[in-house]
Amino acid sequence: MIKDIGKTFIISIFFFVFFSFSQAHCQGWSDTKIKSLHDSSFALVEIDKDRKKVRHLPFRDIGGNIDIEQLIYCLGTFSHEKWLIPENKEIARRSLEEHYYSFKLKQTKEGIKEPIDINKASLKDLVRLPNIGPVTAVKIYGFRDTHGPFKKAEDIKKVEGIGPAIFAGIRYYIKVR
Repeated sequence: MIKDIGKTFIISIFFFVFFSFSQAHCQGWSDTKIKSLHDSSFALVEIDKDRKKVRHLPFRDIGGNIDIEQLIYCLGTFSHEKWLIPENKEIARRSLEEHYYSFKLKQTKEGIKEPIDINKASLKDLVRLPNIGPVTAVKIYGFRDTHGPFKKAEDIKKVEGIGPAIFAGIRYYIKVR
């Protein structure tokens, strides 16, 4: 009995040490790719009590270029990130949002020329829709991956956060093939 409690305690410590702080949330990037990135590719790098780096939210590729899909994913999953120093959360958010708003300004000028197929749309395409930001775009993407393709445009209302008002604003900008 005491041995089992000891094993449980050791396993609990193991999970706490290795899984309590996320190194990076990423969409489709391998651990090897993330490890090869320079610290400047991340929204913020913290140093833990053991002097190890905790790198948060990678949004630049190995060449230092902003990966818009990954930037949107980082903003869409921002609330899942764990911080060593709570004040760093806002610093990272401001950094990511600055790049995102620059992208959105260019995108707004282009407008939407034809309806977006919500079954094939990238995160970059989804945030082009009125009132769809990174969080909702990630939810649409995740819903589609979990439940399969939408059968009709109205099915997008099944995604958390898309109610009648948002649907009314996007209905003419979306399609399903």
